[in-house]
Amino acid sequence: MMELQQLRYFLALVEEKNITKAARILRLSQPALSRQLQQLEETIGVELFERSKQGLRLTEKGRFFEERAREMVTLADKVLVDLNTKEVLTGEIHIGGGETQQLTTVLQAFRDLHAIHPDVTIRMYSGNGNDVLDRLEKGLLDFGLVIAPFDLSTFHSLPLPGQDRWGILTRRDASIAQSKTISREQLLSLPLLLSEQTQLDTYFHEQSGLTLEDCQIIGTYNLLFNASLLVRQGVGHALAIDGIIDTTASDLIFLPLDPPVVSDVHLIWKKEATLSPSARVLLRTIKEGFHS
Repeated sequence: MMELQQLRYFLALVEEKNITKAARILRLSQPALSRQLQQLEETIGVELFERSKQGLRLTEKGRFFEERAREMVTLADKVLVDLNTKEVLTGEIHIGGGETQQLTTVLQAFRDLHAIHPDVTIRMYSGNGNDVLDRLEKGLLDFGLVIAPFDLSTFHSLPLPGQDRWGILTRRDASIAQSKTISREQLLSLPLLLSEQTQLDTYFHEQSGLTLEDCQIIGTYNLLFNASLLVRQGVGHALAIDGIIDTTASDLIFLPLDPPVVSDVHLIWKKEATLSPSARVLLRTIKEGFHS
């Protein structure tokens, strides 16, 4: 049977690429660590490393196993932390989401919770909608923030107040920056960096009548900060949500779409999941904030 400790040993070997170094860090003898690796490989029936004079290198199946091993160890650690809730509320709350201004609602609720329960901590994961859904399904996140449209039928969901406004992030000295908004016709003529947000094309078509296939897409991004670096180089313009990049006293400017295109944001969690005490308190704090 595969053991959690063997996964930790395996991940140490992945990091160090050398049995001697990994054994020293783990405070094991080299033969003992080698035996643990051999037992793990025999248990799963897969060779995880290629051995050479240069050290250890993951096989193709080893790379796949590394990803799953990290997920299992992360989930196990999360469970142990969540169970460590005695009289005082403790534990970690795992939240994932894309870039959205509506995250502020969640963070304000955590601020209020943390002021009363300072032993509760937060771990934040940034990723697009598909990444967040995958981590929720695997139990690696307590909550996710997704930008509509999304199929929320398999999740509990809580719509957050406010909406995200779409537009383009462009250089302040660009010719189109003289306008206060950007029209559908102007958008068609611009080289665009496109967010990888799921179903964005369908959503834009429904709200604006614009099919992004008709646009000049020169690249995609999942974090707007990285896209803003390309925009600064004059490579293109980023189709983005307002407020993610602070353009105050900057060489960049945000131009909202006209007619407006806005998105709702939902806080979601698995229907069959049992939330930890700290996660339940956070959810209650968020809901109470709607009525304060």
